[in-house]
Amino acid sequence: MDSNPVRVVEFYSGIGGMHYALKRSGFSFKVIAAIDINTTANQIYAHNFPETQLLQNNIEAISVQQLDKFEADLWTMSPPCQPFTQKGRQLGSRGSSM
Repeated sequence: MDSNPVRVVEFYSGIGGMHYALKRSGFSFKVIAAIDINTTANQIYAHNFPETQLLQNNIEAISVQQLDKFEADLWTMSPPCQPFTQKGRQLGSRGSSM
């Protein structure tokens, strides 16, 4: 059995919900980068997980070459939930009529 931790990159990392879920899972992992554009969420993430490299960025601006450099085994994400929230358009899975 390989003793190396699973290398994880979090997209739309928010305040670290997926990071916390991984901690609760009990398997060996290391979040090598967390990426989110929201400054407030990033401040909370940094407080919750100060050891994790945090990138303030839109994931669309990250190149494939940059992603390859992480050498991640697993990518997780918590995409924005605005379609399901009171602040969003509340269209949920019905989509948008833009």
